Amino acid sequence: MITAAKLAQAFRARGRRVTPQRALLFRLIERLQEDHPTAEALYVRAAREMPTLSLRTVYSTLEELAAMRVIRALHVGTGGMRVCVDPRRHHHVVCVKCGKTRDVFVDPGPLDVPLDQRQGFVITDHEIVFRGICAECR
Repeated sequence: MITAAKLAQAFRARGRRVTPQRALLFRLIERLQEDHPTAEALYVRAAREMPTLSLRTVYSTLEELAAMRVIRALHVGTGGMRVCVDPRRHHHVVCVKCGKTRDVFVDPGPLDVPLDQRQGFVITDHEIVFRGICAECR
């Protein structure tokens, strides 16, 4: 489990200041991490406590955390960036009705794109997104 203190420590270790806005976002990420919150959801919650916070600040803070590899920025087709804090290799399941996103730990077997189909790409990572309907939406 990631904590607000660990996120702040990661920022400070790279010479970055932990502003009140960032500290608030770190606390929200800690509280909402299981939900894989979107940047917009974090913004809405944070703006209730700090109305002067901008959506741009939320995105830039999340992008910095992702660049530090403290979080993973997810783009699972639900619109916007989602936050994943689990560093273990895993995939995600997404509800097609409400967008709820959860971690999935499965062994998909060896995945490799044949050399003749890479079209010049050097493959550095992959992610599988399973889609379905969650229990609440059924």
